[in-house]
Amino acid sequence: MKPINKIKHQLHQACQQNIQSRIAVIQQKLEAIQESKNNETKSSAGDKYETGRAMMHIEADNGRRQLAEAKNVRNKLRQIKPEKVYTQVEPGSLVLTDKGKYYISIGIGKVKLKDTLYYCISEDAPIGKVLNRKKAGDEAIFNGNKILIKEIQ
Repeated sequence: MKPINKIKHQLHQACQQNIQSRIAVIQQKLEAIQESKNNETKSSAGDKYETGRAMMHIEADNGRRQLAEAKNVRNKLRQIKPEKVYTQVEPGSLVLTDKGKYYISIGIGKVKLKDTLYYCISEDAPIGKVLNRKKAGDEAIFNGNKILIKEIQ
């Protein structure tokens, strides 16, 4: 495996671990809410009981929405092939610029590999949108700063 492909593979694994962890946390939260609902007994203060149930219902709805979003992100990540070499910036590409190194995938932020800092970003992130479809040698302007794209893998 080429060094760049190994780096992309490691970054991709970090993204997979991050999204799986997020999904597991959300699922645990939903299970805890369901358990609380099942254990809730109606007390003599009926309004308090109903308010508590309503709050749990809202939390469960929020959790289900977060879970759906996380699964959508996981599905996008599954479509990325880290072994592919790219000639322009798109999901799956590793973009080496004069300002930083970006793996276009999902937004998990900084990942450090062997003392080198990489940023795993979504193509929908502000900088991802600026870099999208650019090629090596192109320049992009982000927050008033010029970014030179040195290499794309």
